[in-house]
Amino acid sequence: MDFKRIEWIFFIAFLGLNMFLFGIYQEGLKEENNVSFSDQTDSIEKRLGKDGITYKNALSSEKMEGYYLSGEQTNFDDAIQNERTTRDRNFFKNGVELIDNSLIVYPQMSYSQTSYFIDEKSVNRSLEAFLNNKDSVLFGNQYHYLPDFSNLDGEFPEVIVSQSYKNIPFKDDTAQISLKLEKSDESAGIHKIYKYTQTHIQGIEELRDKMDLSSERDAIETLYINNKIPSNSKISFMKLAYTRIYKIREKNVYVPVWFIGIKSGENNLQIEQVNAMSNTIITNNTVPKVENH
Repeated sequence: MDFKRIEWIFFIAFLGLNMFLFGIYQEGLKEENNVSFSDQTDSIEKRLGKDGITYKNALSSEKMEGYYLSGEQTNFDDAIQNERTTRDRNFFKNGVELIDNSLIVYPQMSYSQTSYFIDEKSVNRSLEAFLNNKDSVLFGNQYHYLPDFSNLDGEFPEVIVSQSYKNIPFKDDTAQISLKLEKSDESAGIHKIYKYTQTHIQGIEELRDKMDLSSERDAIETLYINNKIPSNSKISFMKLAYTRIYKIREKNVYVPVWFIGIKSGENNLQIEQVNAMSNTIITNNTVPKVENH
């Protein structure tokens, strides 16, 4: 047996295999570099487009200013007693429930005994009549309509209005009114307010100087690179609002947050949150309670 010849055959075979593997490795590096280069140079708009992700308006790069805020939950029992002392002793004696820091009111059974209606064609005008009536709601002129978080479709329509600070609303269950509606004239899009749940904060204070916030575009890019926006989905809204992140004794601490609504199906809406101070995704909705000893 010619061992020399066999050695040459194995040598050539291994050499060919090594060259083949080296070629594959080089091709892989080339593709990796191309992807990396593409990721770095393509705008977020192009990357969204490649994944079939749509949105209505151009992504804004405007950096608004915001604050860390604190506020204390309003004691509705004290507020009602004050109204009874200064206005009418029968104020809110019927059709009203107090649960913790929430006030639940049934307008038709309450002090005003007035029915209010929401017209889908002019929601703001309908709400204005209701919120400005001091016999029907406390602190009503401090609340503003949040259309992105309201739902006038389906079996249980609901409208959300909230407090705001320097033109940025609160989106938090400590500073809003949730209006439960029942259909009065479905063909005309008229709904009657049959119940509302109200929360309110007072003594709002700035904890730090104002800061530049991440832009709408920044927030979308953060969600995209963290795989929070599914392919072939639709970004239905982008809203900046204050939300509570801590509770320190009786004080709530709020921070500006981007709320991004993403529809990945006809009835599937997910709402992602991005802290506008740090441009980081908020994944835990539990509010830590800090005891100050």
